[in-house]
Amino acid sequence: MLLSNKKLLAEFFFILLALISGCDKSPQSNASPLEDYLGDNQKLLAHLKKNFDPNTEAALFGRFFSDQDGEILAIKETKPSKTDKWGLKIQLLSKDSLTKKDEAFLPEMSTTESICSVQRIESFPNDFFYYNSGGFYTGSSGGEVYAYLVDFATKQNYYAHLVIVPEKPATLFISKNCEANKTKDFFLNLFKTDYPELVISRRDISSD
Repeated sequence: MLLSNKKLLAEFFFILLALISGCDKSPQSNASPLEDYLGDNQKLLAHLKKNFDPNTEAALFGRFFSDQDGEILAIKETKPSKTDKWGLKIQLLSKDSLTKKDEAFLPEMSTTESICSVQRIESFPNDFFYYNSGGFYTGSSGGEVYAYLVDFATKQNYYAHLVIVPEKPATLFISKNCEANKTKDFFLNLFKTDYPELVISRRDISSD
């Protein structure tokens, strides 16, 4: 009888171990939580390439409507075609279902040598999408830099255009809708860091 009890106890122990092991291998424990994607731009990009658009080139997460949930940005460069113009397409997606909520387009901008990031501006309750063309339009003999702040909450695009000509002070144009808020200060501080003798132009300018 004692031997039989020991045998039953041993069988019960192995069954319990099997149950615990089975729980550890459940699909839920192996699945990456949504927060894991949102906190890592590279993981988020891979997530969008697999589940939204394989041509996505950059992915960002921010609170673009000042809410607690936040949204995802899917960014890609479009090529001239029957349906698209050349430029940067920025699609605002819900973080759970990847449903498109809004979209912005920056004409003739590229993802090559550029900066795409989330930017917070003082006095605004929401995040902005920040784009800087970086070295795409510049070379050893000067060139141009285009910078944008996209505010999805108010559907405003704030814009700055820097022109660098050899042996002349760099010239900066800032769009008029920047006058009444901190976006103008953002662009001024951004470019004065590298070009302290910066000249401000009232009209948009060209390097030609």
